[in-house]
Amino acid sequence: MSFVLDKISMVENPIAETSQIAEQLEKKGNQILRFSIGDPAAYFKTPEYILSAYKLALENHKTAYSDWKGNEGLRSAVASRYKDLYNVEYTSDIVQITQGVSEALQFINMSLIEKNTTAVIIAPFFTQYLPYILMEGGKPILTFHDFSNNWNIDTESLKEKIKNAGKNKPKYILVTNPNNPTGTVPSEKSLKEVVEIAKDNDIFLISDEIYDEILYKGIKFTSVSSLAKGVPHMILNGASKNLIATGFRIGFCITPENDKKSISLRNSISILSNSRLSANTPSQYAVAEGISNKEEHKKALKDFIDKVEKRSSLSYKLSQESEFLKAVKPTSAFYLFPQIDLNILKINTDKDFVELLLKEEYLQVIRGSGFGMPGFIRMVTLPSEEKITEAFSRIERFCKRHKK
Repeated sequence: MSFVLDKISMVENPIAETSQIAEQLEKKGNQILRFSIGDPAAYFKTPEYILSAYKLALENHKTAYSDWKGNEGLRSAVASRYKDLYNVEYTSDIVQITQGVSEALQFINMSLIEKNTTAVIIAPFFTQYLPYILMEGGKPILTFHDFSNNWNIDTESLKEKIKNAGKNKPKYILVTNPNNPTGTVPSEKSLKEVVEIAKDNDIFLISDEIYDEILYKGIKFTSVSSLAKGVPHMILNGASKNLIATGFRIGFCITPENDKKSISLRNSISILSNSRLSANTPSQYAVAEGISNKEEHKKALKDFIDKVEKRSSLSYKLSQESEFLKAVKPTSAFYLFPQIDLNILKINTDKDFVELLLKEEYLQVIRGSGFGMPGFIRMVTLPSEEKITEAFSRIERFCKRHKK
């Protein structure tokens, strides 16, 4: 019998799984082009006004534990943000601060999932969604975004999967809006349909909206917060992407309704938050300034999006020029999620593809099967245009070498 519980083996991280190979190659003197981790702060600087707020918090000795729910100043700033962006009236008492969205996901699953309970996740999905369900003994119900329809949510499939679940009704439906790994924004129509499905089936709805401000020109984003009034739901968000502050580890969950489900989940997250004492205190002060200083935030975000959109457009253009790749044009975030035409390659799986690509061309990308979508790869679009061009050159050379 193993000393460590078997459930730990369920914690798969496809984003990190090739890192050991990359490190070994680097030790031999090879330079790796990394298109694997969606960390904007590794490519763009966290805005200076946010760093100044962090420094000020340290200088003012704001280094003690904070309220386990989060500092009132930050929770109020988050509530105001949703009024400004989405015209919803929130108060700070429905906002809870977590150590990134990852911790919020852990708390949700610890609160709702046990052996044989089910939850709906929509592939392709963020890699952490699945392990947290499995670790609690739950059973994921997988439904899909439609590649042929700009990665919009296949709501007919969603209805069918919920119907087939029978008495083992899902505890929640989890939506990624905008989507990682596809870099696309679900349509308002599809989100309205998801809200109606949740309402009709009395299922709690969760929307992960961590990329909600990283939108390309002319793209409309609809927050579930503006559609789900009266429906039990939670919004997840944080500082990592919109504020370019991944290492600050500040997320927040908002549970607006006061039905029994919402109240009990809010209370459970408070208990779990209390058990770990608090999120990073100086980070909370810095993020409160990051949200509240609208003028500085707008400037920093515009510069960031302008550069990322150019890089995403170039990535898409280069993918379209390849006979081996097919992609939907990104409209948000900083990812491209192309399908590999494995039918014309002497390679069987996306896992084999990414491992061989790394070993032969020293290019690190992520397998689509890690996001619930075999036959695809995820590439970040954060590196420079020069590096993006080089990356696609390496993919093309690699594919030609392995063509049937």
